[in-house]
Amino acid sequence: MALLKSETAGMSDTTKTTAGQRANVVAFGAAAREIERLRAQQHRDPLPFLPRGGVKAGEWQPDLYGMPKDPGVESPVEPIGYEGDVYYFIDSRGQFRALKAEKLNQVGIQDLFSATPNYPKFIHPRRSKEIRNPKTQEIIKESEIVSFEADDIKEMLFLACSRKGFFSPENKMRGRGSWTFKSGNLVYHAGDCLWKCERGKFVEMPTGVHEGNLYPHLSALPAPWTEELTAEDNPAKALLAGFRKSKWLRPDVDPVLLLGWIGGAYLGGALDWRPSALLLGDKGTGKSTLQNTLKVLFGDALFHSSDSTAAGIYQAMGHDSRAVALDEMEPGMDARKASNIADLMRSSASGAIGRRGSSDGTANAYQMRSAFLFSAINNPLHTAADLSRVAVLRMLPFDKDSEKPESINADTAGPKVLAQMMRAWGDNGQGFKYQYERFAEALKQGGHDKRGQDTYGTLLACAAMMLGDELAGEMGVKVGPEEERWWTEHLSIDSLPEVEDATPNYRQCLDRILTTTVKEWRNSSHNTIGQVLQELRTVDADGMAASDEARVSRDKAKQEINIAGFGLLNTREVVATVIRAAAQKGIQIKQEAALQEFGLPEAGWVLAVPNKSNKVSKHLEGSDWQLGGWKDALRQCPIAGVMIGRSEINRVVIDGVQQRCTLVVLDRYHQAPEK
Repeated sequence: MALLKSETAGMSDTTKTTAGQRANVVAFGAAAREIERLRAQQHRDPLPFLPRGGVKAGEWQPDLYGMPKDPGVESPVEPIGYEGDVYYFIDSRGQFRALKAEKLNQVGIQDLFSATPNYPKFIHPRRSKEIRNPKTQEIIKESEIVSFEADDIKEMLFLACSRKGFFSPENKMRGRGSWTFKSGNLVYHAGDCLWKCERGKFVEMPTGVHEGNLYPHLSALPAPWTEELTAEDNPAKALLAGFRKSKWLRPDVDPVLLLGWIGGAYLGGALDWRPSALLLGDKGTGKSTLQNTLKVLFGDALFHSSDSTAAGIYQAMGHDSRAVALDEMEPGMDARKASNIADLMRSSASGAIGRRGSSDGTANAYQMRSAFLFSAINNPLHTAADLSRVAVLRMLPFDKDSEKPESINADTAGPKVLAQMMRAWGDNGQGFKYQYERFAEALKQGGHDKRGQDTYGTLLACAAMMLGDELAGEMGVKVGPEEERWWTEHLSIDSLPEVEDATPNYRQCLDRILTTTVKEWRNSSHNTIGQVLQELRTVDADGMAASDEARVSRDKAKQEINIAGFGLLNTREVVATVIRAAAQKGIQIKQEAALQEFGLPEAGWVLAVPNKSNKVSKHLEGSDWQLGGWKDALRQCPIAGVMIGRSEINRVVIDGVQQRCTLVVLDRYHQAPEK
């Protein structure tokens, strides 16, 4: 969706000139930096026979790592360390390289020093033999540097990597996008250089190793806008105005959350928690158009796809913390493919490390720190773990007379948003941490747990940072000081439709057990265990009809549930074995005391779910619990007395065999809160 008005729309001639002058300064500054880089590259590799810093070829002094230390003789290739039989370097082009020992031959060394081909000839020269007159021994042709001694350079690089020590890119590599230094200051890796903002001024830094982390030289992303950014120039104003031209289920909430997602997407790896967003709506609501707007806004700072796999995403992203936008993420897509993408989104939110096996038997690690945005007609995310990380933004169809948003300036909008977020990150104690904490407290008052506070608190904090107090007030957005309480009501946990279906894992598991068709019941009038239990609820625990509506007897229900691979008992049957065992030892235990001891009600039905069972596994085929995870899932229930697994009473005869079970007290389960 083309959302941002032109830079000069509605401004006076003076303002236009000022904005144009600032744009020219930014463009000229970028061009000057590029020219300076090219000049520096040309001058840093003189011919090998020329002295460097007063040092002649091959006469340099080593530092502690065995590399040249003389001023002007520093190596353009930086050894970083080793891991197993792999050696890591920053090559002469600034790229991160991982080379096995056998690759450091003549060609491999030339590759490493390809941007400075004269340097290896200077550092370890291989000279031609001088030519003399055989009679007079007069020198006809002096010895010349013709190449380099590959073995000497190889030994030098091996030694330096060994002395630098163990290095693993698994947690030291920082690709393109935003990160933080140890001081907490934000640094933006633009591929060909790094940027940081100090007291409102932008400072350019070279790629390489900083504070023990590696920022490799990569293809360039748009740099931040380095000139002054006024409230009128701030793209957040036009972006939010454009978002509001779409139709939303929550017109005062969803455009602000989308704006916050854009800000958070630029911060990426600098955040402790990266929330995702889901644009949900039927055809004709503008989802794909919005996705196109994001592509224009972010440019190469966004990974966008309408048909990708989890592996395709993390392989393309590498170690970048760029944003990820996926269009047409529908429930109808391959279930495993969708599940893997959801898993990737979850791990990216927290920055957890994932691992995948490779064809050569080695484990490959990946770590993503990206904010995800999905768009779909039907919600592809259903688990509580997924929905707690995603803000669902519901879009409604456009009216026929809806005003179309104007186009964005692809050259300046993204850099300006990035600059705004970088300036606001640590803004004199009013930066991200401050913004997040005040919104998190407001959301807590609205019933959100820590995960909800992280997700929505981060989105609101980023929206506040993008807008600033002045622009937020002008746009009527309640993100200013003392206004965060507005979100306590308008983003309360009870107001979120997606939370209604975000049932806990234990409840999803048991509901799956109760509602899955039992294939073994070929001649039964029932289809599911839940149906049998519902009809059984009209029968008391002694098997007597509680009303004229009873359609299944106690014995029939026990038989059918046993055929399905489960057990059915009343609470008195559960403790009967304990009472009998005690009686054999001469100990008399009253039934009421036994029920109280094990936290069971005096009457009621109990479903026994075997902890291990081929029948249960088959019954749960295609689910997350099929391979035996149902036991642990059921026991995650936080409500005391719903799931009972005490060893004294959990042995139940099913299919003629005693099996250890998890006992579900059904009345308590149905009465337990859904969340």
